[in-house]
Amino acid sequence: MKKIFFFLVPFILYADINPFNAGINGEYGLTPQEKAIIENKKNINKLSTELNKLKKELEKLKNSYKVRLISYDETLSEIKTKLAAFSTLLAELDSLNQTMINFKKELNLTKEHYVYLDKKIKTLEQNITYLNNEIQNIKKSIKEMAVIQNDNFNYLKNSMDVILETLKKLQTKPLSPKEAMKQAKAYFFGGELDKAQKLFEYTLSKNYLPATSSYYLGEIAFKKGNYEKALGFYKNSVELYPKKTSFTERLLYHTAISFEKLGNKEAAKLTFKKIVNDYPNSKYAKLAKKELEKLK
Repeated sequence: MKKIFFFLVPFILYADINPFNAGINGEYGLTPQEKAIIENKKNINKLSTELNKLKKELEKLKNSYKVRLISYDETLSEIKTKLAAFSTLLAELDSLNQTMINFKKELNLTKEHYVYLDKKIKTLEQNITYLNNEIQNIKKSIKEMAVIQNDNFNYLKNSMDVILETLKKLQTKPLSPKEAMKQAKAYFFGGELDKAQKLFEYTLSKNYLPATSSYYLGEIAFKKGNYEKALGFYKNSVELYPKKTSFTERLLYHTAISFEKLGNKEAAKLTFKKIVNDYPNSKYAKLAKKELEKLK
């Protein structure tokens, strides 16, 4: 029965000349069987259109499966439904093929018409084979998309875990100025100057120990060779807290060195002399004397 079915469908899909159109010219009227064949041809055309729609939907699904991942199950169910409908139509074609055989026996076809129909049937048989292969490809694509879906679910799950972990970190309390100062010093003495700089800028913006914050920002600029910027921070530190601190001697020494690096020897000499006069017993006084010898 299936072999007969293959012969029938090609004729219906690809016949360019319909021998039954003779009735239109008044040679003879269409029999009920002929009318049935024409009607069946229309049904087959509808089937071809439905199949083309199915192919387009599947291609669209392949190109956009990532975007439509959430609705994938619904789409998959729809494809399965259409495949089931297609199988039903194939069964109907099989029945139609048998009907066509019976029509052949009843119709008084000429030899020329019969040869023509035979060629069309063979052509359609080849296309039915192609159609069956396409169905197998569709089924294969569905299986591949199921694998992709599982992979994407795992990827999304891992991504969500990462996002949730990141959100937890973002929801932590911001550092207090006191904690920021402590962490900034740890970064500074650990050599992580960029991290230290951000935290000292934060403490300065919060006006927390502003003289100390300015001093360390000056030290960071000094270490990076930005002497002009360093002088600005040193000056700001002294203006904020003019009294002696644990870092005053080092601040003055690096101020003098910065002047020297920028070519302002007179300002450098005055600063070195201040260190020697005000802090004669400090190690920076000894270093200042050596620098003054060089500047003579």
